[in-house]
Amino acid sequence: MAEARAPVLMSVGYPSPTASLPTTRARSPSGGSAETFVLVALILQVIGAVFLFLGIALLFGVSIFHPYPFAVVAVVAGATIAVTALVFLYAAYEFSYRRIQQGEYQQAKTPTLVIGILSLFLGIIPGIFYLIGYIKLDDAIREQQGYGGGVAPGYGPAFSPTAQAACLGCGRLYPIGQVSFCPACGRKLGG
Repeated sequence: MAEARAPVLMSVGYPSPTASLPTTRARSPSGGSAETFVLVALILQVIGAVFLFLGIALLFGVSIFHPYPFAVVAVVAGATIAVTALVFLYAAYEFSYRRIQQGEYQQAKTPTLVIGILSLFLGIIPGIFYLIGYIKLDDAIREQQGYGGGVAPGYGPAFSPTAQAACLGCGRLYPIGQVSFCPACGRKLGG
């Protein structure tokens, strides 16, 4: 059975509160670019890993049908390289790409640089994309800090025209981000 709720009466001076704003990721334009560059690097690394696995499978098949000296050593070395490639892909996804997706640019910065440098030795093109992503992360961090609180203009609810904060003293409403203290009474605005 549904409970009956009493209507909320609001005066003309205090309009009804707006519905809850949808939550969006705090994303700067450079953050989106960094995410794209790191994603391209990951895709190129996955393609390289697939070719690596095919080469190891071919090596394993040749060693079974045409045994040669040190075949076991070659297969073990190939398997070790394959496992290392998988761990590297996981680390790149988890510590770089996923953090960028979540808007944690500062936390993704160092792993992206390390992965970019290591990728230069393993495959030049993915390494270049990681390093470009690293540079874009610097830009994204600056954009987050420059727009006070993590969201660039036009991105997210902080700059929505319907988002308002009420003065804790007199109750007047002001758009969020316009002022921190009430011009009428001087008290801090609540969110």
